[in-house]
Amino acid sequence: MNKNIIILQEQQFLDIINIIQQHRSFASKAVNEAMLFTAWQVGKYVSQKLKSEEWGSKVVKQLSEFIRSRYPDIKGFSRSNIYNMVMLYDEYSSDRFISTMKTYLPHKSLQDFTTPLPDNLAKTNEQSTEPQTVQMPSGQFPNILKLTSLSNHYEILNRCHDNEERLFYILYANKYQLTHQELRRCVSNHTYTSLLGNNNNLSKGMLQTYPQSPVIFKDKLYLDFLGLPQKHSETKLKNSILEHMKQFILELGKDFLFVDQEYRLNVGASTFKADLLFFGSADFPGWWSRDFRNIA
Repeated sequence: MNKNIIILQEQQFLDIINIIQQHRSFASKAVNEAMLFTAWQVGKYVSQKLKSEEWGSKVVKQLSEFIRSRYPDIKGFSRSNIYNMVMLYDEYSSDRFISTMKTYLPHKSLQDFTTPLPDNLAKTNEQSTEPQTVQMPSGQFPNILKLTSLSNHYEILNRCHDNEERLFYILYANKYQLTHQELRRCVSNHTYTSLLGNNNNLSKGMLQTYPQSPVIFKDKLYLDFLGLPQKHSETKLKNSILEHMKQFILELGKDFLFVDQEYRLNVGASTFKADLLFFGSADFPGWWSRDFRNIA
């Protein structure tokens, strides 16, 4: 078979693979949005019952048990998860959170921030006998929540108590497509503080040369996943990093590509060896800033 024909066929096969992957991505996003809308609506309903004192914590527990016993195929509605849904609605529908988004994402319009409910949910609300509260813009569903999964939102809400930090982790999780476990590790290692902290950890020379520079370099890396003792040799450190390359690249930021170890570099008449050589994308430093627009 002609070599050019084989190459053409492979390219056509790759086109089909791209179509498959795109539609899988669309399906995944649709499922995530449905879960978010469901949690938002349940959280809103329960929140209003609790605030009106019509319900108490005992009723929330009874609701969870009712779903578990009567509708065992419906998962994810434990007592703690229902309260997570209430927190999702209360915190992200607040004026404080909308104000934070407007501050750090000033290029976004109100339409970018919020979205009306899907038609079927809106009709359900219209048919309800419960008195409906008119939603102001701050009470609508923020579109930015669609950027990451519901489980990631629960992690962010329960472990971050500042709206600025919450917004950062939503954007960060989206940029690097973090799983729940990866996000949990980032929060545990205080990635927000490390990346967006003050300039105290920069050298005097850096501050003098670039007084307005963002925090481009981390002052430290969290390598707890290597499992090394407190005292260890450089060789053990290097070998452990190579064995845990995925976690190490995640710690660096995912915009790196590992090239080689002990890579030979010729500089003039001299030859040097780089212990570990990574290739970083050209736009890597762009988001190391308190300007969240570069993460969105």
